[in-house]
Amino acid sequence: MNILIESTKIKQGNHYLNHKINYVESEKMNLYLHFWGGGTFSQKDFFSKHYQVYYILNGEGTFIFNKQDYPIIPGDLFILKPHAEYKLEDKSNVKMLFFAFEPDSLTESKELMEFFDRIEGVEDFEHLLLNDQFNMGLLWKEILIQSNQQTIFTQEIIEPLACTLIKIIIQNFYQQIIGLKSNDLKNSKVLESNEIIYNAKLFINDNLAKPLKLSEVADYLHVSDRHLSRLFTKHLDVTFTQFVRSEKMNKAAILLATTDLPIKKVAQKVGFDTVHYFSSVFKKVMDIPPGEFRSRLQSD
Repeated sequence: MNILIESTKIKQGNHYLNHKINYVESEKMNLYLHFWGGGTFSQKDFFSKHYQVYYILNGEGTFIFNKQDYPIIPGDLFILKPHAEYKLEDKSNVKMLFFAFEPDSLTESKELMEFFDRIEGVEDFEHLLLNDQFNMGLLWKEILIQSNQQTIFTQEIIEPLACTLIKIIIQNFYQQIIGLKSNDLKNSKVLESNEIIYNAKLFINDNLAKPLKLSEVADYLHVSDRHLSRLFTKHLDVTFTQFVRSEKMNKAAILLATTDLPIKKVAQKVGFDTVHYFSSVFKKVMDIPPGEFRSRLQSD
């Protein structure tokens, strides 16, 4: 079953959605919607920093993930996890609808936190794919049609419809992924987590002269910001920010103790623009100002 909708309606509808529907808020979850899109796809490679949900309107093709082929047909709905690479082999002008999102906060919901954590461990694309979702496609089509109306009632109609669509999609994937057995996920998940932490530490220590944002390190490791943040808290019992600050101050202490570099240069070598801010952080972490720290070492 193909769901037919004109390309102009898809374009105009998504233009409206991108301007008006950027956030979903509910008791259980809040999501940022980064963009809505759709149409006939010419691109072959897929990569995103965010979660993406795709619905196949028309055509057939093959998605390639982890060197495995997965046929896709009209009615299929699938979710792509952040920082994963996919390829599409188009057989007949595949037309899709999609949106990209990112969890903002999962308010008091351990179940949803577990859901997004488990997505990170899925290796088999079949677990990220739902078949025969034609009712979902019809609802999505109606949202796009209503978005083309541009009347005083449009936003009042679209907001609850779009939020309902997204919640139903998340609910359906939740039921599928939470139901997976542990052996359907990466068997080496603990080892993988340790490897991520190890490589994060290496990257941080190689780049202490930079500001080092969580997003920068996560991008380097090809994981989501949220996942990396949770790994630091879980495995090191400190936040990412606390770890970076500690490493910077440890290096600064070594430089103060083993070199004659001016404090300004020491500050620059651990990513601080001003001596005042560096001195403030150093004192907070080490319980002593950097100048006094060096003086005591020299007097000893």
